[in-house]
Amino acid sequence: MTRHELKTWPKYFAAVRSGQKRFEIRRNDREFKVGDILVLREFDPEDDAYTGQVEERQITFLLSEEDYGVIHGFVAIGFGEVAPHPDAAAEVTADSLAQWHETAASNAALRAQEARKVSESYAKSNMSVASDRHGAVADLAATEAGFHAAAARIVRKG
Repeated sequence: MTRHELKTWPKYFAAVRSGQKRFEIRRNDREFKVGDILVLREFDPEDDAYTGQVEERQITFLLSEEDYGVIHGFVAIGFGEVAPHPDAAAEVTADSLAQWHETAASNAALRAQEARKVSESYAKSNMSVASDRHGAVADLAATEAGFHAAAARIVRKG
């Protein structure tokens, strides 16, 4: 999982913070991936300075130039709250670790389901390259879901 620090102007930062804005349109120059973390830093262009305000969001969906008319070289990034991750500095219990894995399994299963729908849509449109790409994303997400579900079962048996 990669962390991407992004400069965000005040009105867009406020919309992210309030929950109204759950996407970004950005130049695709960072190899964004589902699961990566966006570190949105509020930047005031009038002062040409960062305000010190920060919001973090986790990438949940990506649309690139092959998808539905996104401009070449750009990506549409869908994001949500950062999934809680057990931290060595925090008190981690078997139950909290199992819950984290169950949440990760559920999120991965949803990503797999959505990617499979997109893959099938492309297949119906005879767009095999895009269909194959989304099929591969669905397969990887399904594998990830299986891993986290198994990890949760192991921790619960512990």
